[in-house]
Amino acid sequence: MKKLSAIILSLYFSVTLFAQVQDPKSPGFDIVVSADSTKSGLTDSAGQAPVVAKPYERLVLYVDSITNLISYIGVVEQEETGSDSLYFRAKRWAARKFIGGKAIFDLDKKNQKVVMNGWMTANAYSNKYTKRNIGRIEFKMTVWIKEGRYKYQLSNFVHEGIKSNEGVATRNYFEFYYTSPNNVKGNDQTLRYADKDINKLIDDFKKHMKDPVVPDEEEW
Repeated sequence: MKKLSAIILSLYFSVTLFAQVQDPKSPGFDIVVSADSTKSGLTDSAGQAPVVAKPYERLVLYVDSITNLISYIGVVEQEETGSDSLYFRAKRWAARKFIGGKAIFDLDKKNQKVVMNGWMTANAYSNKYTKRNIGRIEFKMTVWIKEGRYKYQLSNFVHEGIKSNEGVATRNYFEFYYTSPNNVKGNDQTLRYADKDINKLIDDFKKHMKDPVVPDEEEW
């Protein structure tokens, strides 16, 4: 009788232990932890998933592989326009755009090339409609001309800030702003403002290089 009772008691404990192992709430149950920290219970003291700060993303500009200078380059096709006409328009645009500049441009009519030492106002934009003067930008602009097309390149950018009380203005190359590990956001913002105005200047140049619209004489 005692032997039979021992066997029954042994079977009872075996069944109980098996049920506990299969119970998800028991310590022996295998838990699959998700790779997602928001689902695995990894939270901060406030009960929310920790936020990983993203690194600041700088403006990406084209850097010439030969000169290592920040450059704006483009080729424009104008099949109906002769090289002499393109050359004249480029020279006329430079003379009008850079009034007051020193050594406005060098001419090479034989090779159909115009080299301009240009400048423009440096602006900081508070919003779409508000801007303030933060100095000037000096640069070199070269235009190569062929029959029915031309190529332009802007490079050698220098930002000259507003003169201080001592009468001295800081001068920095764009490449310094682009690579300096100091004041990353401030330098990048200066480049973003300049990029906006440089692209406006290029659009204006392309507009003046186009053939004038001649109305049809039969439409009057």
